[in-house]
Amino acid sequence: MKEPILGWDVGGANLKAARLGDGGATLEVVERPFALWREPHRLAEALAEVAGGLGGATRTMAVTMTAELADCFATKREGVAFVLDAFGAAFPGVDSRVYAVDGRFRSMQEATERPLEVAAANWMAAAALVARTSPDAVLLDVGSTTSDVIPIVAGRVAARGRTDPDRLASGELVYTGALRTPICAIVRSLPLGGRSCRVAAEHFAVAADVYRWLERIEDWDYTCDTPDGRGRSRPEAGARLARMVCADLEMVGVEDITAIAEYVARAQVRQIAVAIRQVRRRLGSTFPHLAVLAGQGAFLAEAAAQAAGLATRSLAAQLGPAARAAPAAAVALLLAETDFAP
Repeated sequence: MKEPILGWDVGGANLKAARLGDGGATLEVVERPFALWREPHRLAEALAEVAGGLGGATRTMAVTMTAELADCFATKREGVAFVLDAFGAAFPGVDSRVYAVDGRFRSMQEATERPLEVAAANWMAAAALVARTSPDAVLLDVGSTTSDVIPIVAGRVAARGRTDPDRLASGELVYTGALRTPICAIVRSLPLGGRSCRVAAEHFAVAADVYRWLERIEDWDYTCDTPDGRGRSRPEAGARLARMVCADLEMVGVEDITAIAEYVARAQVRQIAVAIRQVRRRLGSTFPHLAVLAGQGAFLAEAAAQAAGLATRSLAAQLGPAARAAPAAAVALLLAETDFAP
């Protein structure tokens, strides 16, 4: 590869792009929150803006996506076609290649004709990249919304599922993340004043509030919308957590909020650890003992791996900050090795 390549991971809530520099020596990443379901008509504009932040469009691009699941689309077929049309509108004349769940790239036309082969294939790209340097490992990629638990055995991606429903059933996809997950989707009760209290089944607080209160993330890491439209400071996050037990900061103290946040964090770690154990049961003695950690919620991945008795290694050691956007970096690096690379 002599020319730069842009790699894309287009989600329903975030756009992530990685620029692989001349000769493949550098890797820059831009992440941008983008609520596709609210403004689908602005996707092409948003793509162009993200590319501009990385120096502009390149002659060749690599694309993977999960945006087709956004509920502004009636079907995944419609969603895939919409995303690919947006790329065509944003970057006319650019040769974009779309990563598929079989580990190969498709032309835009092929991807449009066989949409389920490219829908939600980003996990495969990240796992294929990890397999190059960690042939026996479990990729734990915890993002803002979901967590991937992808086993790699003898240098091959050993995942059972290929579609989102199959991956959910197999434990290889856990719909829990470090930012956007509603608290009422993580727990059914919370500690309050030394007893157990049922939670309000309302969108009062999200995982980002937990980790903002526990100071695992800063204001600028809290990239999703706040449930109440207020700010992202620690006190404002605490107020949202209090609301999960129908209280406020005049009714509960700092110790109560900390107990609530720690309880939710432990529950979320357990959710991911349970999925790891499910995958382990299937693979038996071939299950790897090393977890490679990636994503915005790598701290959650590490805690879950330790709870499951695994050794850990951060993908950041290989990719640097690009490990937060592993699929975008992966498709750029993988495309650079193909005949499509410029």
